[in-house]
Formats: sequence, C-alpha cells, structure tokens
Amino acid sequence: MEDRLMREERALRRRLLLRMLRGFSFENPRFRGEPINELVPPELITRELREHYPERVIFA
Repeated sequence: MEDRLMREERALRRRLLLRMLRGFSFENPRFRGEPINELVPPELITRELREHYPERVIFA
C-alpha cells in the first residue's frame, strides 16, 4: 500500500513539474514572479563579461 502511494505521489510530482516547465525557455527565461535574490551577485561579474556580453549584465 505504501509503495503504491509513493509511486502515485512521484507521478503527480512529475506531472506538476512538467506542467510548470511547459513553455519555459532556458535560453530566454521569463520569470513569473519576484526573484528571491540576484541571479549573479555584482561582485562576481567580471570585466570580461561586461565587455563581451553587455546585454547579459543587468543591474537593478
């Protein structure tokens, strides 16, 4: 019985994850909420990144 319940829960979690990721682009993510923290802290952004990929460096 417990094994069956665990399999059902796993299937439900998998379906929920796939439903949440449907239409999500990892190349061009569009977040649907407020981020918890910055994706990359400013102190970790190198000069090379700013020079070669300025469109990817976004400061709030």
